[in-house]
Amino acid sequence: MAAGDAQRVWFPEMLDELRSTWSRAMTWEELADFCGRMTEKRKEIRRMRDIQPPRRRCSKCKQVSKADISSVSIRSALFALKNNGIVTDAEFKEPDKSWTSHKTKHDLDPYGRKVETPRGEADSADLCCQ
Repeated sequence: MAAGDAQRVWFPEMLDELRSTWSRAMTWEELADFCGRMTEKRKEIRRMRDIQPPRRRCSKCKQVSKADISSVSIRSALFALKNNGIVTDAEFKEPDKSWTSHKTKHDLDPYGRKVETPRGEADSADLCCQ
């Protein structure tokens, strides 16, 4: 396993697909679907390469455990576009601001799905001490 692969969100083959799929005309729903496909692709890559999840330490009891691998968020896709030269810094700012506004207006989570629990009511589960 290459150094850093445990924490990696965007593998090269995922970035290739981002480059070939990205269009400014994509709707937020289309980008959310794309991010869902990228989440599945990342799981498959990690499984095929036997990449173990990163480890983390509970801030309360100091127990070390495997971290959960989160889904690929829409904002992660926007940053991947910018960080890989697919869009410029200036081209990044408009969709980033637009996504934040759209997400708030429609009460969406970072992945473009409707928030299931009202804001502020989600339990803040730490690793193991709840």
